[in-house]
Amino acid sequence: MLRKSKLAITALNAVPIMTASCLVFGTPAVGASVDAGKDNRDALTDLKKPLKTVLPNAEQKHPPKYVIELKATQTVRPLGKGTVDKVETPLERIKPDGAAQESDETGVLIEHPSLEALIPLEENLNPFSLDARYIEKVSLKDTLEAALAQNLDIEEGFVRSKIERYSYLSSATGFLPNLNGGYNLFGINGSIPSTLFGSTPATNAGNRIDGGRAKLPSSIQLLQAGFTYNLYKGGSVVFGTLQQRHRWFASRAGLTANVNDTLLNATKKHYDLLLQEALLAIRTRAVAISVEQVRLNQAQERAGTATGLDVLQSQAQLASDEQNLVEQQNQRRQSAIQLAHVLNASFSQDLESCEKYLKKKRLIPKSIPIEKLLVKAIDSRPELKQYEELRLAAKRAIVVAAAPMQPNVSFGGSIVGVGTGGNLDPIYNINLGIKWGLGGMGTKDLLNMQRARWEARQAAVQAKKTFLNVFDEVRTSYNNSAASDKKIDRATVQVLAAEEELRIAKKRMSAGIGLNIDVLNAQRDLTQASVNKARAVVDFNVAQAQLLRDIGSVSVASLTEGLKL
Repeated sequence: MLRKSKLAITALNAVPIMTASCLVFGTPAVGASVDAGKDNRDALTDLKKPLKTVLPNAEQKHPPKYVIELKATQTVRPLGKGTVDKVETPLERIKPDGAAQESDETGVLIEHPSLEALIPLEENLNPFSLDARYIEKVSLKDTLEAALAQNLDIEEGFVRSKIERYSYLSSATGFLPNLNGGYNLFGINGSIPSTLFGSTPATNAGNRIDGGRAKLPSSIQLLQAGFTYNLYKGGSVVFGTLQQRHRWFASRAGLTANVNDTLLNATKKHYDLLLQEALLAIRTRAVAISVEQVRLNQAQERAGTATGLDVLQSQAQLASDEQNLVEQQNQRRQSAIQLAHVLNASFSQDLESCEKYLKKKRLIPKSIPIEKLLVKAIDSRPELKQYEELRLAAKRAIVVAAAPMQPNVSFGGSIVGVGTGGNLDPIYNINLGIKWGLGGMGTKDLLNMQRARWEARQAAVQAKKTFLNVFDEVRTSYNNSAASDKKIDRATVQVLAAEEELRIAKKRMSAGIGLNIDVLNAQRDLTQASVNKARAVVDFNVAQAQLLRDIGSVSVASLTEGLKL
């Protein structure tokens, strides 16, 4: 038995921040509650203020160079010596009244298996929740709202936005005068030539000694108060403030992008949990069918209508299905852990979907053309505004880099009280100063300015690349959504065919004209077809959510109810 030292016990008692049970097992701690989601709520409140960034376009009077270059590369033109031909588009089919506009709408049944149907991994572990000690059923809306309230990426983005905001306000203080003040007390012992005062001090004053020298007082007091104002610093104050302002706006756009990415990530993790639960139900049914097949083959062997080979084949199939079930139990729990990570929730709290069917959910109407989605993306994607603000900030940095090559003009004034023994005589001062210094004969500042120019060019290239990334993402998600939609139809056909195949194989075997291996193959085909159907539905739902994010229209409402244009 391990014994704790007195020092260790004292240290544990002195740190009542978080109990071990709360940290490891997720036991609710008794004590003052902590508002862990305050920063996230403040971030969402801050984002209610619309971004003021205006994206440039090639039709404006003086468009930026990168916009003109972007338009040139995105204009349809031949890249080689051939011609660019228009793609043939099939004519729209006339659908009779009452015809279905959507593809297969049948979902995949999620049968939450009983604990007896699962395989225990450890004696002290729940076969469904495994290491978790608590469990909760959540919907997609619950997942999204929890992500907005607690996700750490949103909190980190909000912190970055606040840092940039106060950096901007700090730069703006350069427009204010600098105040200064001070008090000095000097102890002095000695004398100085009396001729420095322009006259000979009176002898009876006691401050004249032999040799024409004046004795200094034993103490002198200086009390000073004044100000200094920078009238001109080469534009570094104005453009430095503008630079930080653009960086602040860029951080706010980045925060919006963080929120969008978090909603998409939470949606993906939620649908992955749905998929793993659907696959768990499929694997459970496969084991049940295999168990029944083994029992049937053993009964037939005793009756003399089946061989030992048939029994061994069925047992091998059962062992394979049980291995897949064990792996699927682990995969389902891993998916719940990943979802809890995104939600910043307790890992000891298992998450289970409350949906009974895994259904296809179309979020963007099929009738919206790709061109309209691209226009929507340009208007709504925060990344475009983020990199446009960074480009403008880099442009302002050019003037800041060139500021040291210009003179600095300052204006100031002060009042100084000088005296001894508490009697201070005021001295007033007002000054105008001009200072001009060129480091390295001006070459250093000139090279810094050239570097700033190339950094601005780099920022413009990054802004242009962001446009290309947006176009790429929208078109890719659009095609993935269309392909996933069609895969659902094919997967449904595969499931129906596999079900019929299994029915016929069992019927042929019971009639004595079929083989046991035919039943096992049909069983594997049905399991794989069911898996393909579940994956196809999840792929479509994720593709729709991805497309929502790529056009900049992702939100809790659009992810649960669909986009309303």
